[in-house]
Amino acid sequence: MIWRFLADVMFVLHAAFLLFFVLGGFLAWKWPRVIWAHLAIVVWSVAIVVIDYDCPFTGAEKFFLRKGGVTPYEAGYINHYLNGTLWPEGQTPVAEKVGFALVIISYIGFFVLRHRRRTKLRGESVGPRT
Repeated sequence: MIWRFLADVMFVLHAAFLLFFVLGGFLAWKWPRVIWAHLAIVVWSVAIVVIDYDCPFTGAEKFFLRKGGVTPYEAGYINHYLNGTLWPEGQTPVAEKVGFALVIISYIGFFVLRHRRRTKLRGESVGPRT
């Protein structure tokens, strides 16, 4: 029973991780310090895609499923749970590109907003000109 619960916990953590990957850069617009955690997750995700190794979240979930007496799924988390559910079957490479594009868009927005805030603060600190 505990093993299946732990597998479910890993499922939820993995989903949260992926959701933060897609949305974390936009959250940093409001809370700028979030960008550092998001950057770490982006580097991690790029490494997983480029090097093509199994995500430890997936490995842990499969381990807990086995210990709980359940045969784990064959594919990775994204292909098992999201491919054919959130996007059409076989379109995972397109979904990955969209995800990375959203990260880039969020970072552009983050730096534009940061620049505007700094420019505004500099203007206020100078004071009125006479």
